[in-house]
Amino acid sequence: MTDELPDDRPHRRREYSGPASTLGVAALVVLVVGLAIWLFEIRAPAGTGGADDGFGVVDLPAALNPTGKKPVAEPGRAAPNFALGDLDGERTELADFRGRHVLLNFWASWCGPCRGETPDLQALQQRAGGASFTVIGVNQQESPGDARSFAEQFGVTYPVLLDRSGEVSNAFRVGRGLPVSVLVSPEGVVLRTYIGRVSAEDLAAIEAEYLE
Repeated sequence: MTDELPDDRPHRRREYSGPASTLGVAALVVLVVGLAIWLFEIRAPAGTGGADDGFGVVDLPAALNPTGKKPVAEPGRAAPNFALGDLDGERTELADFRGRHVLLNFWASWCGPCRGETPDLQALQQRAGGASFTVIGVNQQESPGDARSFAEQFGVTYPVLLDRSGEVSNAFRVGRGLPVSVLVSPEGVVLRTYIGRVSAEDLAAIEAEYLE
């Protein structure tokens, strides 16, 4: 019997071992990527706009929900409650304004119609703002510096809140088609939504119907 000779090419490239090996590697890669994503999600740092830092959509106590139904941004339903920081970082909830009519105005500094309607909103605030009414500007996903510059440019005196994550805008069904304004009753119920720039006629009707 002839003895087998040793391999004279011990470092040669190994031959393809079949599809099972390739599928095994692919499965391992998918597993590792999935684990990394999971770890990132559960260890995301505070302050990114999620529920962990107390900002965004928050629970509405049952005692403050006159409809008895889940809060939804549509007429006749309780407005979703939320907590956002103002230009000074102070936490503010929509529920803090119970007892007043509130006109939530979702805006951004790059939005032309937003710039056009802000002087009218400020004029309404000066005439009617107080214990029974307020405008609240909700800035959509801009830096505090941009929001502050806008407020200073237009002499805004009503509260300006920062929706850095966009969570509150989503809850009120606001996309990138700004501005959007939502009128909320003193009981916290949505009365009407205004898509696009609120006209002078709309503001006059709000003042006549709800504020006098």
